[in-house]
Amino acid sequence: MENVLNQAEQLAEAILDSEEYIKMRISEQATMNDEEATRLIADYSQQRKVVENLLAQNDMDHSALAAAGEKLEAAQKSMEDNSKIKIMREANTAFNHMMQQVNKIIKFVVTGEQDEEDGCSGCSGSCDSCGGCH
Repeated sequence: MENVLNQAEQLAEAILDSEEYIKMRISEQATMNDEEATRLIADYSQQRKVVENLLAQNDMDHSALAAAGEKLEAAQKSMEDNSKIKIMREANTAFNHMMQQVNKIIKFVVTGEQDEEDGCSGCSGSCDSCGGCH
Protein backbone atom coordinates (compact mmCIF):
# COMPACT_ATOMS: atom_id res chain seq x y z
CA MET A 1 0.00 0.00 0.00
CA GLU A 2 2.90 2.33 0.72
CA ASN A 3 3.91 2.27 -2.94
CA VAL A 4 0.39 3.26 -4.01
CA LEU A 5 0.36 6.14 -1.53
CA ASN A 6 3.79 7.30 -2.69
CA GLN A 7 2.64 7.20 -6.31
CA ALA A 8 -0.52 9.14 -5.38
CA GLU A 9 1.63 11.78 -3.70
CA GLN A 10 3.82 12.02 -6.81
CA LEU A 11 0.71 12.42 -8.97
CA ALA A 12 -0.58 15.16 -6.67
CA GLU A 13 2.77 16.96 -6.89
CA ALA A 14 2.73 16.64 -10.68
CA ILE A 15 -0.76 18.14 -10.73
CA LEU A 16 0.40 21.04 -8.55
CA ASP A 17 3.33 21.60 -10.94
CA SER A 18 1.12 21.47 -14.04
CA GLU A 19 0.65 24.54 -16.20
CA GLU A 20 -3.12 24.14 -15.88
CA TYR A 21 -3.06 24.22 -12.08
CA ILE A 22 -0.63 27.14 -11.93
CA LYS A 23 -2.66 29.19 -14.41
CA MET A 24 -5.85 28.40 -12.51
CA ARG A 25 -4.42 29.53 -9.16
CA ILE A 26 -2.86 32.70 -10.63
CA SER A 27 -6.11 33.64 -12.38
CA GLU A 28 -8.13 32.97 -9.21
CA GLN A 29 -5.82 35.21 -7.20
CA ALA A 30 -5.95 37.94 -9.84
CA THR A 31 -9.75 37.79 -9.84
CA MET A 32 -10.04 37.86 -6.06
CA ASN A 33 -7.63 40.81 -5.91
CA ASP A 34 -9.69 42.77 -8.45
CA GLU A 35 -12.35 44.93 -6.80
CA GLU A 36 -14.66 44.98 -9.82
CA ALA A 37 -14.47 41.22 -10.34
CA THR A 38 -15.19 40.44 -6.70
CA ARG A 39 -18.12 42.87 -6.72
CA LEU A 40 -19.55 41.17 -9.82
CA ILE A 41 -19.18 37.73 -8.26
CA ALA A 42 -20.82 38.91 -5.02
CA ASP A 43 -23.66 40.52 -6.96
CA TYR A 44 -24.26 37.34 -8.96
CA SER A 45 -24.23 35.26 -5.79
CA GLN A 46 -26.72 37.60 -4.13
CA GLN A 47 -29.04 37.57 -7.15
CA ARG A 48 -28.89 33.78 -7.24
CA LYS A 49 -29.88 33.60 -3.56
CA VAL A 50 -32.86 35.84 -4.26
CA VAL A 51 -34.02 33.53 -7.05
CA GLU A 52 -33.47 30.43 -4.89
CA ASN A 53 -35.45 31.97 -2.03
CA LEU A 54 -38.31 32.86 -4.33
CA LEU A 55 -38.35 29.33 -5.76
CA ALA A 56 -38.47 27.86 -2.26
CA GLN A 57 -41.62 29.75 -1.30
CA ASN A 58 -44.90 27.85 -1.29
CA ASP A 59 -46.84 30.80 -2.66
CA MET A 60 -44.33 31.85 -5.32
CA ASP A 61 -44.76 35.34 -6.75
CA HIS A 62 -44.21 34.73 -10.46
CA SER A 63 -43.70 38.39 -11.33
CA ALA A 64 -41.09 38.76 -8.57
CA LEU A 65 -39.41 35.58 -9.81
CA ALA A 66 -39.34 36.92 -13.37
CA ALA A 67 -37.82 40.21 -12.21
CA ALA A 68 -35.26 38.39 -10.07
CA GLY A 69 -34.45 36.10 -12.99
CA GLU A 70 -33.75 39.11 -15.20
CA LYS A 71 -31.45 40.58 -12.56
CA LEU A 72 -29.68 37.24 -12.25
CA GLU A 73 -29.18 37.04 -16.02
CA ALA A 74 -27.83 40.60 -16.07
CA ALA A 75 -25.42 39.79 -13.23
CA GLN A 76 -24.27 36.67 -15.05
CA LYS A 77 -23.70 38.62 -18.27
CA SER A 78 -21.68 41.23 -16.39
CA MET A 79 -19.53 38.47 -14.91
CA GLU A 80 -19.05 36.84 -18.31
CA ASP A 81 -17.97 40.18 -19.79
CA ASN A 82 -15.31 40.77 -17.12
CA SER A 83 -11.88 39.85 -18.52
CA LYS A 84 -10.41 38.60 -15.21
CA ILE A 85 -13.41 36.37 -14.53
CA LYS A 86 -13.33 35.13 -18.12
CA ILE A 87 -9.65 34.18 -17.82
CA MET A 88 -10.32 32.48 -14.47
CA ARG A 89 -13.19 30.44 -15.93
CA GLU A 90 -11.09 29.38 -18.92
CA ALA A 91 -8.25 28.34 -16.60
CA ASN A 92 -10.68 26.40 -14.38
CA THR A 93 -12.11 24.66 -17.44
CA ALA A 94 -8.63 23.66 -18.63
CA PHE A 95 -7.72 22.35 -15.17
CA ASN A 96 -10.99 20.41 -14.87
CA HIS A 97 -10.42 18.91 -18.31
CA MET A 98 -6.93 17.78 -17.27
CA MET A 99 -8.33 16.21 -14.09
CA GLN A 100 -11.05 14.42 -16.07
CA GLN A 101 -8.34 12.99 -18.33
CA VAL A 102 -6.34 11.84 -15.28
CA ASN A 103 -9.43 10.17 -13.82
CA LYS A 104 -10.25 8.48 -17.13
CA ILE A 105 -6.74 7.06 -17.36
CA ILE A 106 -6.88 5.75 -13.79
CA LYS A 107 -10.31 4.22 -14.41
CA PHE A 108 -9.14 2.56 -17.62
CA VAL A 109 -5.96 1.15 -16.09
CA VAL A 110 -7.72 -0.11 -12.94
CA THR A 111 -10.95 -1.44 -14.47
CA GLY A 112 -10.20 -1.80 -18.16
CA GLU A 113 -13.38 0.18 -18.78
CA GLN A 114 -13.56 3.23 -20.91
CA ASP A 115 -16.40 5.73 -21.21
CA GLU A 116 -18.13 5.26 -24.55
CA GLU A 117 -17.47 8.81 -25.66
CA ASP A 118 -13.75 8.24 -25.05
CA GLY A 119 -13.42 5.31 -27.38
CA CYS A 120 -12.40 5.46 -30.98
CA SER A 121 -14.73 4.22 -33.64
CA GLY A 122 -13.59 0.71 -34.44
CA CYS A 123 -11.23 0.69 -31.47
CA SER A 124 -10.38 -2.69 -30.04
CA GLY A 125 -9.47 -1.18 -26.68
CA SER A 126 -5.76 -1.81 -27.13
CA CYS A 127 -3.66 1.28 -27.65
CA ASP A 128 -0.65 -0.67 -28.96
CA SER A 129 -1.58 -0.08 -32.59
CA CYS A 130 -3.52 3.11 -32.03
CA GLY A 131 -3.13 5.91 -34.53
CA GLY A 132 -4.13 8.43 -31.91
CA CYS A 133 -7.74 8.87 -30.86
CA HIS A 134 -6.88 10.77 -27.66
